[in-house]
Amino acid sequence: MNIKYSFFHRLRRPEIGSITLSIVVALYLVLFMNRTFWSKVFIYFHNDIFVISVFAIMLTAVFMVLTIAFSVKYLIKPIFIFLILVASTASWFTDRFGAVINVEMIRNVMETTTAEARGLITFSFIFHLFCTGIIPSFLIAAVRIRHRNWRLKAVCNLAVIIPLLAVVIVAGMSISRQLISTVREHSDIRRLINPAVPITSAVKYVLANTGSQPVVITPLGLDAKVHNASDAARIPRVLIVVAGETARAANFSLGGYMRQTNPGLARRNVLYFGNTTSCGTATAQSIPCMFSVFSRKEFSHEKGRSTETLPDVLEHAGIYVEWWENNTGSKGVADRVKTVEFYGSSIPGFCNGGECQDGIMLEKIGPWLDGVKSDSVLFIHQIGSHGPAYFRRYPEKFRRFRPDCREIEFSTCSLEEIRNAYDNSILYTDYFLSRLIDALAARSRNMDAAMVYMSDHGESLGENGIYLHGAPYMFAPVEQTHIPFVLWMAPGFARSAGIDRACLEKAAAFVPLSHDNLFPSVLSMMNVDTSIRDDNLNLFAQCTYGHAADRDNIKNENSALAGGATDQTGIYSGKN
Repeated sequence: MNIKYSFFHRLRRPEIGSITLSIVVALYLVLFMNRTFWSKVFIYFHNDIFVISVFAIMLTAVFMVLTIAFSVKYLIKPIFIFLILVASTASWFTDRFGAVINVEMIRNVMETTTAEARGLITFSFIFHLFCTGIIPSFLIAAVRIRHRNWRLKAVCNLAVIIPLLAVVIVAGMSISRQLISTVREHSDIRRLINPAVPITSAVKYVLANTGSQPVVITPLGLDAKVHNASDAARIPRVLIVVAGETARAANFSLGGYMRQTNPGLARRNVLYFGNTTSCGTATAQSIPCMFSVFSRKEFSHEKGRSTETLPDVLEHAGIYVEWWENNTGSKGVADRVKTVEFYGSSIPGFCNGGECQDGIMLEKIGPWLDGVKSDSVLFIHQIGSHGPAYFRRYPEKFRRFRPDCREIEFSTCSLEEIRNAYDNSILYTDYFLSRLIDALAARSRNMDAAMVYMSDHGESLGENGIYLHGAPYMFAPVEQTHIPFVLWMAPGFARSAGIDRACLEKAAAFVPLSHDNLFPSVLSMMNVDTSIRDDNLNLFAQCTYGHAADRDNIKNENSALAGGATDQTGIYSGKN
């Protein structure tokens, strides 16, 4: 023991001053951990070398001020190691996928499953973390840091910080015109500063989720009722609502995509609404929002988790509700209704590493439908086209588009291979939805049936160097917000709901829709009357016989629509 101590005691570790180390760490973070940020800077400042150089000096000085301010004895090493590890991790996802580490992205990370997280922990990521995070952290841990007494340290730190602040002010003033106009026009640039944005986002997430008061769920739609529930002669009305995952409208052949990715749906007389947008760009935002009574502009995470949802209102109306989960959870939407979990199963042929292809649910749909005795709504949350492992979302026989990327790491695949794998996953979703429709149609004598499919958000497949999803909504590319919306109704369902299909076909061609329309439209489909149903957002409000208006008035409205007129108080005015 003494020998070992004597040996290590004689080893002279390299020494470095606290201010010097602070400057080195600041330079490392600014110059090496912000590749995406600087690439945007060059674009947004139009390669103006003078402006970019002054801006770089200003930002570096800011980082130096912060690191020197935190160069406190006993804390300096843990803080700097933490900053470097966070920056290393964030830079991987920002530089490789174009991800922005905002509050919603932090929420996605915290609410993900082990299987999903495992799909992102690749050898390349570990190698990147080792080279850019662990090695620098080891070097910081290994050096000896010289500290002065606290009075002298405060004086020395201020002697450096004050001139640095002067540099920030002078540099900022010298390029203020270019800086202000650029940041106003391209405010997304602020969300790419690493590790400042990931850390502040994590802090905001923690503060928002550590309140001392328990969440109190506000009841919703307690007055809900089915307006023809007393008709004992009618057969049950059954609706399947499929919440798709990561399907973008751009790759649906129903909407004009050049590849035939929807051959099954094209043969099943569905309605496709090609101008539909999502409430968010990630599951943790979109799923609660799309089943919420709140519109996208009104919705917040706090409102979503403290207010009852569409499944609750349907149950209040006396309709049987069930939720099938094959993704990372309902995000609170189905907490109060019966839920069947498929995600995490280990059934051969469908499941791998805790993730299951959606086909696992097709074996259960027939028996479930055969057991229906009353009006029912089944919600299905797909795994759909969740990336980056698109190839895991479909069986071998659905590898129609080849060569398809068979790796989690996109850098090993070409853009064409990534797109092929993604299109195969859309093809499998087409098969899944077609089989649901067939199961419903086969029981037309026993029930009036319909199916609604809406994706939760879209996906980027390398456009402008961006992959996956989760971009801030304000700056999100259209590929992440333009989603497919499919509707199928058996003739008996349309009749029992008084829905004019011809009117809907005209609406499908031009009406802008969004997740905002789902809540009131599902209530309308199930003939649910309630004071919270907003018929201004109800897709069927102007295409329904009898209930909202008499048949002649509806026909007149349809004629006006065909001629290009709009209703300034309803959905056709685009107020969604």
